[in-house]
Amino acid sequence: MKQAKTFFGLAIDPLHVGAGGYRLGRVDNTIVRDPGTNIPKIPGSSISGVCRNYAIYGLDGDERTAAEECARHSDTKIQNNCGKCIICKTFGFASGRDKKNQMGLVKFFDAMIVAFPVATMNGPVWVTTSGSLAELGLKDITEPGEEEIYTSFDVTGKKLNLGWLYLDAKKKDISLPEQIGDSPQIQEIKKRLVISSQYLFSEIINNNLEVRTSVSIDFATGAAKPGALFTYEAIPRGTLLAFDLAVDSYRCNETHTVEKVWEVAESGLRLFEVMGLGGMNTRGFGRIKVTNL
Repeated sequence: MKQAKTFFGLAIDPLHVGAGGYRLGRVDNTIVRDPGTNIPKIPGSSISGVCRNYAIYGLDGDERTAAEECARHSDTKIQNNCGKCIICKTFGFASGRDKKNQMGLVKFFDAMIVAFPVATMNGPVWVTTSGSLAELGLKDITEPGEEEIYTSFDVTGKKLNLGWLYLDAKKKDISLPEQIGDSPQIQEIKKRLVISSQYLFSEIINNNLEVRTSVSIDFATGAAKPGALFTYEAIPRGTLLAFDLAVDSYRCNETHTVEKVWEVAESGLRLFEVMGLGGMNTRGFGRIKVTNL
């Protein structure tokens, strides 16, 4: 059984994992970004927390009963995790009844953008980089220059716009890893791939994020509350992301085997497609389909 695995997620809805603040001149509620590249990401802690919550629904019998009692804090005098159920063992716990802490058997890493959807005059395309593909095992793709892009399809006039950018386009043989899956959505992405330079990738993404405006409602009048208008950004639907999970097989045992840990973690990931993650879930945000389960 594999001890580490890369999972791919296709955003069915816009994704908003808030950064807890704003940037001057941008929006009120911004999303989390990688500090080195300024590219939006989903922190591993966000994936882990949501997966932990959903994994309970995949349990049966005594395991589910124990996990539900732990989650509900059935003992009102002890508002802590039990530290004994399969959920605590798999995902870790901050403090148990015996006042001990323990890291989980499964480790979650940040989800990074692999292919980002952008509207162009030739229809929608998905932008990636040679570096992103190399991290997924495709190392034979060269990086284009700063003023050019590579495409997996023919471009009329040999020029293509990506937002406000207008770049020279050259057709190349571009692919995605086989383990990503072969659903109709993935097939469409493969047909419409664009490789940009790493230098432009952040610019392309940050200039094509989805930005929405909302307003709080005054319950007394049923109308918009004065001064309560706010804006927020999101990773758009159709974005393809990749994230890694690793199981600490050294600490697994006969009860909590590597196979069991994978089973519990993957059962939680399956519900991302139905229940979503991140913020603004009640506003149509958050669902993501893990394509290679």
